[in-house]
Amino acid sequence: MDSPAPPLEATEPHPLTRGHKKRERTRRGLVDAALRLVARKEVGEIALFEVAAEAAVSNGTIYNYFRTRDEVLEAVGIAMAAEFSDAISVLNADVQCGAQRLSIGVRMFVCRSAVDHQWANALLRIIHFDQAMRSRLATHVMGDLREGLRAGTLTYADEGVALDLVLSCTTGAMRSVVQGRALVEHDVRVAEMILQALGVTPAKAREIAAKPLPA
Repeated sequence: MDSPAPPLEATEPHPLTRGHKKRERTRRGLVDAALRLVARKEVGEIALFEVAAEAAVSNGTIYNYFRTRDEVLEAVGIAMAAEFSDAISVLNADVQCGAQRLSIGVRMFVCRSAVDHQWANALLRIIHFDQAMRSRLATHVMGDLREGLRAGTLTYADEGVALDLVLSCTTGAMRSVVQGRALVEHDVRVAEMILQALGVTPAKAREIAAKPLPA
């Protein structure tokens, strides 16, 4: 008679799982270190050995995860764009109006810049450098633009120009916040003017932009 099969637990690759978790922690530590560096200096000035030093790992270790500076920066950009954009999408889940979702997204990026200058500086430096990051942000914005156009709330002749307008105005507002040039209710004012530029009447734009942000 064949001997019974060992319990499932005995065959699970625990060492591999622990190793995978350790590898993910190390990779995340490298990405976080790169984020701190990007907040302090120009993207083009960052070297892999600096990322390793910032993360307190050996130069050899970083090459197990990233081969070039561009790969590190892409990982940073994707992580930043994914984390915050996806969080906004979750908060927007019950909001049906594309124009309102767009306003919420703009305002939340501007508001976070006010409380986390390091995050804002890093995003502002990478967004003009990393195509993957821009694409991730654009996906969320494009969905709101198209929904607003379908509903008749937004009006624009060219989708690409509309997307550029939203991204450029939002990053410009973030830069103003970081540099101390922001006005009172800067997030609301920026969202309101973006909506007006996309065809919303001044009164309606003010109403939408002034709605409370989702908790």
